[in-house]
Amino acid sequence: MRFSTIALLALGTAALAACASGGRGPGGEREPIRALISADALMFATFDANQDLRISMDEVQAGVAMEFLRADMNRDASLQPIEFQNWSNAVLGGGSTGPYRLDFDRNVDNLITAEEFTSELTARARDYDSDEDGAIVRNEFIRVIGQARQPGGPGGQRRPIPDGRPGG
Repeated sequence: MRFSTIALLALGTAALAACASGGRGPGGEREPIRALISADALMFATFDANQDLRISMDEVQAGVAMEFLRADMNRDASLQPIEFQNWSNAVLGGGSTGPYRLDFDRNVDNLITAEEFTSELTARARDYDSDEDGAIVRNEFIRVIGQARQPGGPGGQRRPIPDGRPGG
């Protein structure tokens, strides 16, 4: 192996270890390891027509209608599986990110009507509106999915190791 390849691997490993270790916030508390922003959240953010950094439910309804028109390529007022997949690839980043086709097609008839499409996306928008004020702001899109482990396990207490000595 060439020296530059070894050096690159070493730097990558060090960077990964630094990211995985978690950081400390201004008050010394542990910060979350990761936060998750879903593909649908990125789509909803584009619905902010007046650019006030708040997505009202009216903006959601207008955006959902626009997305259905974008997806319904043959203009038959329903989405075939291939139309949904093409839309999902373009708007949500592909089939490996939710929401998935069966999230919309609840009756599993292989067609997604405008009503099914609107119902699913409106429900998701309401789920994001955690303070229930009728609008979604950017921080409502962020979901914390893990936090840095405290030393010694939950509560920072050290657990004994099998021989009875304190451990971590």
